[in-house]
Amino acid sequence: MRIRLLLHFIWACVAGLGMEGAFAQLSSSATANRKIQPNDIIFIRVVGEPDLTMERRVSADGTISYPWLPDITVTDKTPGDVERVLREQLHPDYIINPQVTVDFKEYVKQFVTVTGQVNKPGPVEIPIDRKLDLLEVLSRAGDLRPAANKNKIELHRKGEPVRTFEYQKLQSTVDPAKKLYVEPDDNIYVPERII
Repeated sequence: MRIRLLLHFIWACVAGLGMEGAFAQLSSSATANRKIQPNDIIFIRVVGEPDLTMERRVSADGTISYPWLPDITVTDKTPGDVERVLREQLHPDYIINPQVTVDFKEYVKQFVTVTGQVNKPGPVEIPIDRKLDLLEVLSRAGDLRPAANKNKIELHRKGEPVRTFEYQKLQSTVDPAKKLYVEPDDNIYVPERII
């Protein structure tokens, strides 16, 4: 991942974007997979079309307004998804082969909530540049208290049944593909051990 980001940075410098543009490109690479949420601000650039290059704040209903087009739903899409939507809607009626880029200008912080038998219960922020697995979230919540039931850590996710995990199994999972990654607004509950 680091090599890919470094190569992207070098390419941006060579392509004539300069240091500032290269850092912007590098930052956008780190956020490429983050999904857009209400109140995020995105920057849309259409090459050669200054009137279509603009910032847009995502409304509470997950849409943005854009010249010539009906409101566009962007919530739960990546910047790359929105680029494709804009290209499809602008071509061919308005612009032949539009070159569109979409990046985050500002984003709403995303959290999971940890309650129960942890040392620092409360919200845990999900970083913009990577996913957090359940074990990392528990670590950021100050780890488990001595009274915690390590065999029944609960994950509450909207629209899904409650899932239960064992702390020891979480610790023994080293393959990144098999780890359990949290999603925004997940609730993790660590119950007390019954003696």
